[in-house]
Amino acid sequence: MSTKHRDIRDASDEEKERIYEQIDELYRKGKPVKVREHRSGFPAVTVDCEDIHILTDSLSLEVWYKTKRKGDE
Repeated sequence: MSTKHRDIRDASDEEKERIYEQIDELYRKGKPVKVREHRSGFPAVTVDCEDIHILTDSLSLEVWYKTKRKGDE
C-alpha cells in the first residue's frame, strides 16, 4: 500500500518551516523519521513521520536544518 504524500514544494517558506518544526518535535520525542529520494529524482524527497507524509525539496530542508542548528547552539 502506497502512502499519499502532500506536495509542499511550492508552499511558502513559512509553511515549510511550520511542517519541518512539527516533524522535528516528533523526532525529539523519539518518533522515527524516514526521508527518501522521490522517484522523480533529486532534489525531491519524501518525509514520513507519524501522520505527516510530505513531498518536499531537500534543498529547503537542508537550509531549515542549518538554520535550526545555529539557533540550537
